Amino acid sequence: MHFNIAQKIFGIAAIVLVMMAAVAIYSIQVTSEISKNLRLIATEDIPTSQSIGHINVRILEQFVILQRLSALEGNDEVAQQAIQLNIKRFEHLRTEITNKFTTVNAILSLEGEATLLNYFKKVEKAYLKFESFGQMLVQFRINQDHISFDSLAEDLDDRQDAIDQKISNLYFYMSKRTREAVQHTYKQERNLLMVNSLLTAVAAIFALCFAAIVAHLLVRAVRALAIGAEAVQSGNLDVEVPVTTNDEVGRLTNDFNSMVEGLRLKERIKDTFGKYMDPRIVTNLLDNPEFSKPGGERREMSVMFIDLQGFTAISEALEPDDLVAMVNDFFSLMTDAISNNNGVVDKYMGDAVMAYWGEPFCAPGEHARLACQAAREARSQLEVFRQNVRSKLGGKVDGLDIDLRIGVSSGEMIVGTIGSTVSRNFTVMGDPVNLGSRLEGANKAYGTRILLSDRTRELVGQSLNFREIDIIRVKGKSEPIRVHELLNDKAQSDNYSAALLAYRNQDWDVAETEFRQFATDPAAQVYLKRIAYLRTTQLPSDWNGVWVFETK
Repeated sequence: MHFNIAQKIFGIAAIVLVMMAAVAIYSIQVTSEISKNLRLIATEDIPTSQSIGHINVRILEQFVILQRLSALEGNDEVAQQAIQLNIKRFEHLRTEITNKFTTVNAILSLEGEATLLNYFKKVEKAYLKFESFGQMLVQFRINQDHISFDSLAEDLDDRQDAIDQKISNLYFYMSKRTREAVQHTYKQERNLLMVNSLLTAVAAIFALCFAAIVAHLLVRAVRALAIGAEAVQSGNLDVEVPVTTNDEVGRLTNDFNSMVEGLRLKERIKDTFGKYMDPRIVTNLLDNPEFSKPGGERREMSVMFIDLQGFTAISEALEPDDLVAMVNDFFSLMTDAISNNNGVVDKYMGDAVMAYWGEPFCAPGEHARLACQAAREARSQLEVFRQNVRSKLGGKVDGLDIDLRIGVSSGEMIVGTIGSTVSRNFTVMGDPVNLGSRLEGANKAYGTRILLSDRTRELVGQSLNFREIDIIRVKGKSEPIRVHELLNDKAQSDNYSAALLAYRNQDWDVAETEFRQFATDPAAQVYLKRIAYLRTTQLPSDWNGVWVFETK
């Protein structure tokens, strides 16, 4: 049978109440017996004792009257009046004593006290003999039969002694009965005190023990829950709290274990699907189901495209397994660079990686800087990637040009869940996304590794080093775009802006002289070739230095 916490507490209270009720019932019973004994003494013994005392006094008065009648002599008027007064008093006392006997008989008969009534009857019987004897003496005195009076008067003391003996026996019985009643009452009071103390102690001990057991079980279960909660809070989802009770705490423990099992399942889902998409997106999908509903919103963000340069030649030179191992290693290094800077890997496209930055995955206004930092980290991982490839594939990669190209673009784009009813993707799209892809490809034209849009450069400010590369118009866009290269240090940009200014002013000699200072700079070599071409080309009057890309 399972009991909840309320039933356990009620059970403790009920048991204590039962024991208290037992004590109360026993107390009532003993008190009733004590009251009975006290009532017996109060309603029978004391009134009877008082009545017997009164009767005894009146009998003694009658005895004295009879003796007085014996002592009165003479026939004069005074003596006769005294005799008549004593006889009248004797009769009055006889009536009073008879009434008293009648009253006491009625009380004792009503109470059913047979033994006491029997003793009282004996006193009454002795008195009736005394009274009959006294009547005879009175009659002899009225008849002035002195001889008979004197003859009978000799037995007067014996008659009085007989009554006194019966009264003494009655008093002795009543005294014994009162003493026994008092002793019994004292014994009952002592037993009542002992039983009350014992039952109270037992009830207290039982209640304390039972309460301690219940409290121990509850505290142990709650403590186990608290330890389990702390373990979950610290990230340990392998915890399982044992269920030790069948009450609300036990059900709470079951619910807690179910919750932890749900968290473990969610973590497994996040861990599994986190290998296919960014774990933060998985978390949002699990925690906010509405996140998966199709729809989007416009938000300024940054996007980055990373491409493994020369992948076609590499794929032709390597076996499929070696190619897959190489690409996976490349993706791992690039993904680390992106994730280390709060970026979201959107997708892997052949040998390319697309990632983006923006709320809620990074702080507001930080997306451009983080994207550039990720691009620099990805560039720094290039040599690590080359060493890994050489260590794993050995001579198979000799002669292969292993490099990367990165394009970064910032601007207002649409971010949200996009796809069909059976397959969806949380991604970004818009002109800045397309521009990022074009900038990645534009690296081929300038021999650079990292190109970024003018908006990205503007958002980053002076926290990183850049140089302006060109003003271009990419395929599909009518407006020219100023593009920049992300540098390792500021020294690389010295005098480059002066060369660009001369180039755009069509001051070919100055521009050529400035660009020749960058003998090992691929971008400068591109401009030297352009200058040689443009010297022989008739340019329109509104030419502003914009270079048009006819291909993606």
